[in-house]
Amino acid sequence: MSTDMDIFMDMMEDQETPFVEVVEPGKDNSYYQGLGIHILKQLKETDHYFHFLQSILGDYGKLSQDQKKTVEESLNIQPKIIVKEKIIVKKQKQKKLKPRLNTDDY
Repeated sequence: MSTDMDIFMDMMEDQETPFVEVVEPGKDNSYYQGLGIHILKQLKETDHYFHFLQSILGDYGKLSQDQKKTVEESLNIQPKIIVKEKIIVKKQKQKKLKPRLNTDDY
């Protein structure tokens, strides 16, 4: 699903973008983690954070299964558990009574 911003960013690929942050390639993982924390500190509005997160998660499918699992654990995403209760009512079996002869003497 492509948004207007995706199209805009594709058009600006060879030009300077209006964004200040420049990500340097080939750095340690701690650099990228620190950069992410630096950007998050600048996002004051929940709505801004939502749109930033939505754009970052666009490449979520490229992660390995282990990386996806780590992200899901940090977000506290748990599998959806469906509980279905089945009520079982046991009916007592009625004994078939044999006819009895009246053998009482009067």
